[in-house]
Amino acid sequence: MTLNIDDLIDRLAARPLDRSLDGLEWDVTRGIARRSADLKAGAALAPVRVASVSLALAMGVTAGGLAAASTVAAPQQLNTFSVAAHLAPSTLLEGER
Repeated sequence: MTLNIDDLIDRLAARPLDRSLDGLEWDVTRGIARRSADLKAGAALAPVRVASVSLALAMGVTAGGLAAASTVAAPQQLNTFSVAAHLAPSTLLEGER
């Protein structure tokens, strides 16, 4: 079966419209205005977003730095599996140097 584009267009032209096009221009204009308003609102909130991301980053870096500093400054506990212990199995297996 071959389809001729001219026959298809003629059949489409003969069919009635499935809906009215009244108000289509108004709907398009309203959609453009809504999109423009959304972009303006997004641009107005951009500094707030940047400030909140910067604040979160600063808090994370500060908390991470303090946690790292407290870990380094904390006294080492002496137990069997600690690296600093002279009697740890890992240091006894190496032998004398």
